[in-house]
Amino acid sequence: MELTEGLLKRRTIYSFKKDDVDLEIIEKALDCAVMAPNHKMTEPWHFYAVRGKTKEKLAERKKELKWEGFLDQDSERAQRAGEAAYTYIAELPWVMVVTTHRYSVDPVREKEDYAATSCAVQNFQLAAWAEGVGSKWSTGQFVKDQKVRDIVGAGEEEEIVGVIYLGYPEEIPNPKKRHRKEMVSWLE
Repeated sequence: MELTEGLLKRRTIYSFKKDDVDLEIIEKALDCAVMAPNHKMTEPWHFYAVRGKTKEKLAERKKELKWEGFLDQDSERAQRAGEAAYTYIAELPWVMVVTTHRYSVDPVREKEDYAATSCAVQNFQLAAWAEGVGSKWSTGQFVKDQKVRDIVGAGEEEEIVGVIYLGYPEEIPNPKKRHRKEMVSWLE
């Protein structure tokens, strides 16, 4: 896939096939990820490639967090939501938990490293997309959860930037209209 085409056609995927994704595709995407620009070559990112029992633990934790969002955790609706959250993760071929290095003493460097890690995530997603593999970059409560950090073994100096769900797309959403004209100011 030509780069510009990939940039214009990549979509966030919400539903995935259960088909496995070859390790070679993941490794190639990781090779692309680590080529992201990063100030002073800090390479602040870490990718936790999750499968098997660890993925099951993440799925279980996602279910628990979903339940915690309901006032009545024993309700049928809460149970269904929790099970759906569990199944979503458990049936994915791959889950990537991506962290960046934290620097409490240097907020400028921390911001630069977070931005660099975001670039690495996009490189990863675009490289996977070029191979027909879709992804969804997820943040929110799941990335802030200490138990998720413990499941993947993230160190105290790491901050989770996102959880990337990966697999072959079940369907590809239509693009949403973007407003480039309103987002650019041409100055002379």
